[in-house]
Amino acid sequence: MTSAARRAVLNYSNAEGAHAFSLDRPSVSIGRHPDQNLVLTDTFVSRRHAVLRQTASGWEIEDLGSSHGTYLNGERIRIALLGSGDVLQFGSPGSMKLRFHIVGEDKQRPSLADDLLSTLGQISTVPGAPAQEMGQLNFLLDAARRLNAGYATRDILHALLQLSIQLTGVERGFVFLFKSTAGPSTAHDQRPSDLHLGLGLSAAGEILREDSTVSRSAIGHAIDSSSQFTISDTLSHPQSSPTDSILANSIRSIYCIPLRRRAVAAESAWSPALSGARIPGEPSDRQPDQLLGVLYLDSRMSAGRLNTLDHKLLDTISTEAATLLDNALLAESEQKARKAAEELAIAARIHAGLMPAALPGSPFAALQARTVPCREIGGDFYDAIVLPDALGLVIADVSGKGVPASIVAATLQGIIHAQMLTGQPLDEIAALINRFLCDRNVGKYATLVLLKLHPTGHLDYINCGHIPPLRVSETGAEPLSETNLIVGLLPQATYSLAETRLAPGERILLATDGILEAVNAAEEEFGQERFLGAACLERIDAILDRVAEFQGDHPAQDDLTLVDLRYLGPPNEHHASCKGASL
Repeated sequence: MTSAARRAVLNYSNAEGAHAFSLDRPSVSIGRHPDQNLVLTDTFVSRRHAVLRQTASGWEIEDLGSSHGTYLNGERIRIALLGSGDVLQFGSPGSMKLRFHIVGEDKQRPSLADDLLSTLGQISTVPGAPAQEMGQLNFLLDAARRLNAGYATRDILHALLQLSIQLTGVERGFVFLFKSTAGPSTAHDQRPSDLHLGLGLSAAGEILREDSTVSRSAIGHAIDSSSQFTISDTLSHPQSSPTDSILANSIRSIYCIPLRRRAVAAESAWSPALSGARIPGEPSDRQPDQLLGVLYLDSRMSAGRLNTLDHKLLDTISTEAATLLDNALLAESEQKARKAAEELAIAARIHAGLMPAALPGSPFAALQARTVPCREIGGDFYDAIVLPDALGLVIADVSGKGVPASIVAATLQGIIHAQMLTGQPLDEIAALINRFLCDRNVGKYATLVLLKLHPTGHLDYINCGHIPPLRVSETGAEPLSETNLIVGLLPQATYSLAETRLAPGERILLATDGILEAVNAAEEEFGQERFLGAACLERIDAILDRVAEFQGDHPAQDDLTLVDLRYLGPPNEHHASCKGASL
């Protein structure tokens, strides 16, 4: 596959975070005008500044006669072919950097690494020689900080390894990262087994994907001491006591440095007194640094050649790279979180859209309903269906919370809605739902109430392990006690129908257990008795307000759903009574 056929992106960072703009069309316009495909708001960017085109040779950038120019890797251009890793800037060579990248291309990435290596070359006047003056180190650090914006994690790892390999003269290098970098990780709670390979690189620039021959004991020493672990020559310095893994893999020299989250790292514990042997370091009263991972370098053929100044330089390069890496990981994490939040918002809209947008009207019944998820999306649902001979109603509560529960809830709602429309008996619908959940082994069960209210006031209902429906009249509220097993637990479960008759003006109040289990600051539950008392309130908003008042500032632990069905009387009698009242 040619690079032109691969997916290309522009990676950049601004005040809103890190971005990856996908080049998913043959031509992409860039400029300040809102009609451009990629809109840049910098005042030095022209309204229609440049265009990216996909050609037979790859992607090319063309400046459209902009006032302040288009820059490729710092040079002003009119038209040029792009390579993976190239840096574009629009309007000024000091403007925001957009890095062109071919996704899936594993070739060596020259731009970031070459910038840093070029800087290192200015420090060392003899190629490959160690740096001699600490004052010159500031130049390297300033260059590294300027490279902070717009680079992905892999770029930073690649540059760190190239720099470290050139400085130390080792044969290969690896960066290992902790599996979870979202929270603080210290030497006290992290182990080498918690690390995964971020990137490996040989001195020849080849990507290394296998790390079984590295010294895990050296990595463990660096993590435990939170300091640099160094053996310059295992043959010349037997007092360094190389471990079995170092001997087994014939490692001659090794450098292992923790990568810390803090911008200011603890003083390195390396000392020149033992001629390159590892020194655990003196006890420190500082708190342990938070760790991102470990930089690991080794050689089998040659001994190490670093002096005190070079060790400090290696430590400082690692610290600066860790800062850049931490920023990049945070940006990537935020980008993933934003994407997840967007997807969750879409799922929540879909879930809410599955509920009746407007409750159906009926000549013999009035409905009220409301659901309040404790998270962005929940496992409660209700539905109301107008049938030829009745009004169908369902309320259900799927076990668990969040997206998994909502997926099952949406599936069950679709099945129940379709079954009711085809006139299936309620007990058969319940049995079908039970078999569906048991056969699919989705790890979820549900409680639910299905009912049908006929124009005569006759009510058929089936309760599958749900909170008993309340029958509310002028004399108070009482539960309808007939119940069946929960659906989704026992494949052989059977379900039986119950029935009653409502008088005009009587109500059926359906709720999920989030109402009864609502907790206040004193850890008291709202409970059945309070619910019976609140049931006499005419509006469900008033009932939910009473629950909220009881909870106070204590956060909800479960979804709250409430459905109120009021029987108005037979259609003809109800119409006549309304007409008489109007007279």
